[in-house]
Amino acid sequence: MPTKALVRTAKVLHLIRGAGRYGIKVSAPEVEWRRAIGRAFQVRDRMLRFGSNPFKKAGVEVRFPCQAMLIGERKLLIGGSEEIEARSVLIAAGLEPMVPPVPGLREAGHLDNEGILELKELPNRLAVIGSGPIGCEFAQIFSRFGVQVTLIELGARILAPEEPETSAALRAAFEAEGIEIRTGIKMTRVEAADGIKRIFFESGASIEVDEILVAVGRSLDGEALGLHSAGIEWSGRGIKVNDQLRTSRPWAWAAGDVVGGPLFTHVASEMGQVAARNALHGTADRLDLRIVPRVTFTDPEVASVGVTEAAAKKSGRNVRVGFARLVDAEKAQIDGLEYGHVKCVADARTGELLGCHIVSENAGDMIHEAVAMMAARTPVKVVAKTMHAYPTLSALMRLALRGAAGSV
Repeated sequence: MPTKALVRTAKVLHLIRGAGRYGIKVSAPEVEWRRAIGRAFQVRDRMLRFGSNPFKKAGVEVRFPCQAMLIGERKLLIGGSEEIEARSVLIAAGLEPMVPPVPGLREAGHLDNEGILELKELPNRLAVIGSGPIGCEFAQIFSRFGVQVTLIELGARILAPEEPETSAALRAAFEAEGIEIRTGIKMTRVEAADGIKRIFFESGASIEVDEILVAVGRSLDGEALGLHSAGIEWSGRGIKVNDQLRTSRPWAWAAGDVVGGPLFTHVASEMGQVAARNALHGTADRLDLRIVPRVTFTDPEVASVGVTEAAAKKSGRNVRVGFARLVDAEKAQIDGLEYGHVKCVADARTGELLGCHIVSENAGDMIHEAVAMMAARTPVKVVAKTMHAYPTLSALMRLALRGAAGSV
């Protein structure tokens, strides 16, 4: 939540700076980092203001803060001294940030997505290693706050799991704001001296920065949870579970990021409900991950659901694709939006929507029209014929669906 609050602050700051485009004269705005981060934590604290009380009212005994680890069959060590035994155990411990094996990186010092929120002041130069959702969000936040940002990605493009058009659109938006993006580049070592960190690349080039944010993914420390002692199968990617979220031990379940897979709060929430029912009541509910909306809260936002065009073709499907550019929407012209699109991928035989990919302001809200279509297996031609309000960005969805239906 603090990150999303900073996203909002950065967007407001960016809008004010661009007010001249709309005929508004303003003085040059500046971010006050301590007030901005203070507001972000106030948002978080308000959301957590009830603390453990709702659980206690529901009859749940709460130990917080308190460490726990498994020490055998249905046995846990609580707080380092107390042993307890349980009929069932639900593990929802999350994952730890990964650190790439770059010589000198740990010694030079680096930040993760939590540590960067503890900065007392803004750095002048920031390197962001990794261009997934976390890396992209922070890169734009700090760039808009006046920090010189370099986004470093080993792969060929940013937000690699998304469509190539998505990566290209967000890259164009980032570079227009002054974010330097280096893709397809490998770091060889990091050195630090006099408060300056120097990153060296395989090409022989190097850059100097004040801080390094590492955002290359997350991994599981199963030893810290005592998974070996309990005989629970796991890897660095997460705990192995079946579709009922039961682990390799019949008395243990796992939910959320700790099982790997889609690392989203809404996915973890669904998992928690399924796992808790099965663990408490002995039911056999199953998790359905056929439809998982994904949102990256950059500006423009990136939202998607289902498969990419390449993945659909790889699975043997004959597909039809519809594509609508953001700049072709009157609403985008009214609002002064430049970067983005809507792409729909449909099964050419059945007309079923297989995937939808949006780069736009409010993409995270727009994507749910596609989510509903996929849940109901509604043919794209049905919604392509349905009236959409004017002028709205959602009208782009209709245009893209018409292309996927073969009616354009």
